Amino acid sequence: MTAGKGGGRRAKRPATQLAVRVTAYLERMIAEGKAAAGERINEAALAEQLGVSRAPVREALRGLEARGLLTKQANRGTFVRELTVKEMLDIFEMRALLMGYGAECAAELFNAERGAALGRLLDRMDKATGDGDGEAYYQLNLEYHKAILLYSGNQRAVQVYAELEKDLQRFRRHYFDFVSNMVKSNAEHRAVFEAMQRGDGAGARVLAENHVQQGKLRVLKTLEEGIT
Repeated sequence: MTAGKGGGRRAKRPATQLAVRVTAYLERMIAEGKAAAGERINEAALAEQLGVSRAPVREALRGLEARGLLTKQANRGTFVRELTVKEMLDIFEMRALLMGYGAECAAELFNAERGAALGRLLDRMDKATGDGDGEAYYQLNLEYHKAILLYSGNQRAVQVYAELEKDLQRFRRHYFDFVSNMVKSNAEHRAVFEAMQRGDGAGARVLAENHVQQGKLRVLKTLEEGIT
């Protein structure tokens, strides 16, 4: 960002602001499977659909390519990149480490207010499970994990985890369509919560890491069965 006259800073370029909007749209399309792996992104059609010029679309595509969500092929265009199973497993390993760290730190900083907030999320996930509402459970699950990391006091961990989560959405979103997965997941959530509530940081770390590892196994099972 460059300085203008009088030492002030210029406002963010409109193209960049629009690129943020285009980026968010494409992230959502990829996460929901509406832009499938291997699908070509039509730059002109996307610009027309969103009512923007092609400049912010190109900027968004470059950013998503740098993050590994898209891939550019010479003389062919830009495509939704297929995340390999190996890459997915690597991301799960990183998530496990982050969640273990977050749960341990959160246990040391735990208080009644935070406990009440997490308890409400757990109860809402129980309700979503009872209703068989996988989409509601998925969103609440994201909130629960984010809350633990927020309560760790490490904002960088929150940001890194959010980026990892985006990469996994296309794999994880639909396995909560199965009530058995929700039941197991929230039982593990409660075990982590109870350890944090006791102030057992080491125990919370082990349980949180195990929760992510078990989630990995559940996702692999759904992939093997062709569910996702």
